[in-house]
Amino acid sequence: MKHKRFMHLLLLLLLCGSVSAQDTPQRSAEAEALLQCFREIYGEKIISGCTANVNWNINEAKWVYQHTGKWPAINFFDFIHLPFSPSNWIDYTNVTEVVNWHKAGGIVGCMWHWNMPANNGSDWTCTPGTGDNQTSFDVKKIFEPESDEYKQMMRDIDKVASTLKKLKQRKIPVLWRPLHEAGGRWFWWGLDADACNELWRVMYDRFTNHHGLNNLIWVWTSAAEWNKPYSDGYKWYPGDEYVDIVGIDIYNESSASNIRSKCFNMLKKNSPDKLIALTECGNLAKIGTQWRGGSKWLYFAPWYDYERTNKPDSEAFQSTGHTHANAAWWQDAFSNDYVLSREDFKEQLTGVQAPQAAPRAVPSGTFDLMGRPWTENRRGLSISNGKKYIRR
Repeated sequence: MKHKRFMHLLLLLLLCGSVSAQDTPQRSAEAEALLQCFREIYGEKIISGCTANVNWNINEAKWVYQHTGKWPAINFFDFIHLPFSPSNWIDYTNVTEVVNWHKAGGIVGCMWHWNMPANNGSDWTCTPGTGDNQTSFDVKKIFEPESDEYKQMMRDIDKVASTLKKLKQRKIPVLWRPLHEAGGRWFWWGLDADACNELWRVMYDRFTNHHGLNNLIWVWTSAAEWNKPYSDGYKWYPGDEYVDIVGIDIYNESSASNIRSKCFNMLKKNSPDKLIALTECGNLAKIGTQWRGGSKWLYFAPWYDYERTNKPDSEAFQSTGHTHANAAWWQDAFSNDYVLSREDFKEQLTGVQAPQAAPRAVPSGTFDLMGRPWTENRRGLSISNGKKYIRR
C-alpha cells in the first residue's frame, strides 16, 4: 500500500512538473557563516580567486603571491583526474593541501571536469563526439536508473562525495561548481538540457540526503563564447532551490562595457536574487575597470597557465607573463581596496555569525525518492502531496 501511494505521488509529480518549495536552509554552521559573509560584502567588495594548475594544488596561488605579495582568497581545486585516483601521482583521498589552504584562511572551491571513457577504449575525456579521443557517453541515461551509464554516474558521484566528506569532517565549507558551461555543449553533460538539469538534481539529492554533505555552497555556471552568453543558456539552469551562486566563464574581452551589458546584466536579469560571480576568466579588462563599469562580481577566478605554474621552482614561474592574467593584471587588482586577498577576507569573515534556522516540522505523508517515510533530521529531496521539498 505504501509503495502504491508513493508511486501515485511520483506520477502526479511527473504529470504536473516539479513544484518546489524550500525550507529554511540547514547548512553546516561554517558554510552558512561563509555564505552570510558573501551576502554582507556583495556589491561592496570583490573576492580574489584562482584555479589550481590542472587538479589538486595551489600553484597558481603561489605564483600570484610571488608577484604581488598577496594570496588570492579562493583556490579552486579540480576532480578532473578522478578515474586515476588513488595513484602515485594523484590521490583525492589525501586532502592535506586543501586542509592547509583552509587553515591559512583561504576559501576552498572545487570543480569537476568529469571525464568518461573515450571511444578508443583507453583514454578518458569530457569532450563529446564520435571520434576516438571523444566520448559517446549519453547524459540522457540519467533518466534510466538500470542503465550502465546511470550506475557509472552514481559511482563517480559517490567517489567525489567521499573526498568532500573528509572536508566536512574538518568543518571546511566548499564552493561546489559542477556541470559547468553546459550551455556551450562542449562537455558531454551539456548535450541535453533536461538531462543535465536532472543530473544536477540527482547529484544534489545524493550529496545532501544520502551522504549528508551540508558543507557545500552550490555554484552554477553559464558560458560565453565570443564574449556573448548563449541566448538559451538558462535552459541548463536546474532551479533556484538547487543553486546558491550563479556565474559565468568569460575569455578574451577587453571591453568592461561589453562584460557588463552582455554577461553581468544577463545573470542579474535571470537570477535577481542570487549572488553573481565571474567563475572563470582570462584576458579580460582589468578588475578595477570592470568594477567601476558596473560588474559587481562576488568573486573572480582567472584560469591557470600550465607552463607558467606547473613547476613552482622553475624559471617560467619567475616570469611575470601569464596566458590569462599576468602579474600587472593582478597587481592592478590588488591596488583597489575593495579587492579582497586571503588575509583581507579572513578579517571580513571574523565575527560573522550564521543565522540559526528553527527546525521545521515534517508534514505527515512525506516520503523520500525511494518511498521511505521522511524523518525530521534528514536533508535532501522529499515528496509530500505531489510536491518536491528541498530540506537542507
